[in-house]
Amino acid sequence: MEIIFHPYKIRSLKQSDTERICEYLRDFDIVKYLATVPFPYLLENAVSFIHFANEMEIERKEFHFAIANISDDKMLGLIGVKEINFQVGTCEIGYWLGKEHHNKGIITQAINKISQYCFSEFGLGVIKAIVFVSNIASVKALGKAGFNNAGFSEKLYCNTILKEKMYEFQLSKEKFVPRETGK
Repeated sequence: MEIIFHPYKIRSLKQSDTERICEYLRDFDIVKYLATVPFPYLLENAVSFIHFANEMEIERKEFHFAIANISDDKMLGLIGVKEINFQVGTCEIGYWLGKEHHNKGIITQAINKISQYCFSEFGLGVIKAIVFVSNIASVKALGKAGFNNAGFSEKLYCNTILKEKMYEFQLSKEKFVPRETGK
């Protein structure tokens, strides 16, 4: 799978992404906003994750994709689609970028492209995203991508780092507007 949004793309994970995943997820400022990532993050965690992600993609249960540069295929972060309910027409997305790629509009564009993919390829009607209240960058990115804040999430899961409420954002197919840029 590959979705282009110049000068970036969303693509399936590769074994060559292992070291980048490990490097990025050793950064506490990224991990603190993720729900189920071990810390400290080890190379074997990345190897297992890529294997898991590829299996889930084959089984069409979950999708975890790399966000990468088109020019050198270098992975910048991840975006995933999980909790897919084809009968009800819903899913949840999650994402992260390496710190040096923050504040460039990349994640907003990736959210827009993965939303378009979920609506067109999976025939879903609503996409959700759950973010910690203190994750201001994600709150802004979701707003720019057209998601609405539906209030506090009823989900009780959280990571072992942050013990705070989470917002649930939603985007319906009817209100989706494809955007060429996230800025």
